[in-house]
Amino acid sequence: MNNSQIMNNPQIMNNLTLIECIKFLPKDIQKHIYIMTWKGFWRDYIPLTAKSPSWLNYHNFVQRILWESKQKNIHFLHLPFNTLPENKKWIMGCQCDFCKSDEEICATEKHIHYLIQYRNSYYFSENFMPTSHTEWNEYLIPIGDFNVNDSIQFNKVFDPLCGSYKENYTSKRLREGGNFEFSYPTI
Repeated sequence: MNNSQIMNNPQIMNNLTLIECIKFLPKDIQKHIYIMTWKGFWRDYIPLTAKSPSWLNYHNFVQRILWESKQKNIHFLHLPFNTLPENKKWIMGCQCDFCKSDEEICATEKHIHYLIQYRNSYYFSENFMPTSHTEWNEYLIPIGDFNVNDSIQFNKVFDPLCGSYKENYTSKRLREGGNFEFSYPTI
């Protein structure tokens, strides 16, 4: 059978695949189909290097939670991806819902811990937290380049006195969204 007989026979044409049908078309039309197909492919194609990685959404979620934990003074161990709810214990200064509503340790004992921490700034890190080399148990960490100028800047990570009667007034106002008035000396 020649091409014209195959093209005119509907039974044979229905049994052919798309590629076989295209092969029976004239070369000029085949070239146009080829060009249109590749144009459509490249229009919709997104290279793998341009796509965001599969872990990016979770990474952004973790970074947002870490940022909010520093703002709200929630300890690193009490973040949703670190400790199971049944394993949580009261941590001095932590402002998570568990620590705020904890009644296992009486208020007097908490008061004593805050008083000792106020007098000895190493009390929390020495007695409550395991020995580690992480910034998450520190009150302040240095940031920036120390060689550029002589001033060293610090970033607050976790304040063990947060929520107690010994908390820094300015930190409390910042955490609770209080109003501030700034006055500059006039020359």
